[in-house]
Amino acid sequence: MPIFATFAYKSGLNVKTILLFRFLLTAIILNIYAIYTNRSYPKGKLLFVLLFMGMFLYSTQAFSYFSAVSLIGSSLTSILLYLYPSIVLVLSLTLLKSKVYKLDIIALLLTTIGAILVIGIKFDNVNFLGLLFGIGAALIYSIYIIIGTKAMRGTNPLVATAIIMGGAAFVYLLYGLSVHVETPKNVEQWGWIVAIVLVSTIIASITFFAGLKLIGPLKASMISTFELVVTLVCSHLFLGEDMGRLQIIGSIFILLAAILLTKEKNSE
Repeated sequence: MPIFATFAYKSGLNVKTILLFRFLLTAIILNIYAIYTNRSYPKGKLLFVLLFMGMFLYSTQAFSYFSAVSLIGSSLTSILLYLYPSIVLVLSLTLLKSKVYKLDIIALLLTTIGAILVIGIKFDNVNFLGLLFGIGAALIYSIYIIIGTKAMRGTNPLVATAIIMGGAAFVYLLYGLSVHVETPKNVEQWGWIVAIVLVSTIIASITFFAGLKLIGPLKASMISTFELVVTLVCSHLFLGEDMGRLQIIGSIFILLAAILLTKEKNSE
């Protein structure tokens, strides 16, 4: 997402346009596919829960994240966001009564330290409101993961993603109409929107929910920190950004955490 977003910004797109069309196109594509393939949609309480996840949690998390970036920068915001594996651990213990093993704690420490090293800390005067938005983004995302874990037991990842994105699209469509969001103007801008929709939203969301179903919220949230390593490597390859020693060490820490979690899975 950060790589595609960087090129999207360079093409003249802004955050409001990207978010609106990201959610809108994702919702349209997934729901058309789900209906065409005769997927069954959940009803009653589960449908309400999924809509709640999209309309309130996912959309609010996105707003909190981008607000934090605008106030305290991307580095500190990312560090605050990656508090979410620790928050997921606490919520898993208290709400889901999940078992936590020694390797889970070690892997959590490795991913936290690795994330800090990869992102780096570069800030002077910190905006208090920005800190609240950053912490809020991590907390909301953690709650989103916990609720998503329970929701996945009653439906499949594709349908769940279609409904959640539909809820988020509805919110951002109302917002877009109220502030008059501009539409993409050329093939290049539409191209980056489509890349964000297909790769960073549809594939990412479906596979993450599938991961929740298979290995649970704690392991899924920790392994998802691998996205930092992918972003680091892609930034080096496509944007020409340097990879420092600390970033490489941080990447190794995250990889070690993933290996530990795999070992634990095999030993169970």
